[in-house]
Amino acid sequence: MEEIARMQKHLLLIRRTVGWTAEELGERIGVTRQTINNIENGRSRLTKTQYIAMRSVLDAEMLQSPDEETEMLRLLLDALVDHPENYSAEERDRIREKADMLAPSILAGTTSRAKVSKQWLRDVGALAGLSAGALLGALGVGVGLSSWLGKALTSGKLRR
Repeated sequence: MEEIARMQKHLLLIRRTVGWTAEELGERIGVTRQTINNIENGRSRLTKTQYIAMRSVLDAEMLQSPDEETEMLRLLLDALVDHPENYSAEERDRIREKADMLAPSILAGTTSRAKVSKQWLRDVGALAGLSAGALLGALGVGVGLSSWLGKALTSGKLRR
């Protein structure tokens, strides 16, 4: 499943966007900090089971947090993991670059997710020239949050 490889490639950025340390993400999905670090650094492959667990905790975080706190996360997941084909390579690069600059401040606690997410979405929309449709789709308007789950479960046996 291509989404698993894309999640692994962008996991460090996604984790920082949420504001979790490797240890916190590991605790949420039942693995060690070292396992998360190994996945992020490419020393271990992200398994389908781990992918499902990560997506579940990310979905839960988006459902439990106000929309303004998770807009950045929603767009990152859409553009870099779920539907990269809906964005040009230049748009994806700009989205990733801007997130790379801002996400560390969330993890460091120097600013709130809501402030970063609001500023980031405004900047990225202007920089990348994203269409309103792309932004609305990425933010979950008219799209179920767990559409990734159906793909994951129907794409073959779960690997441990």
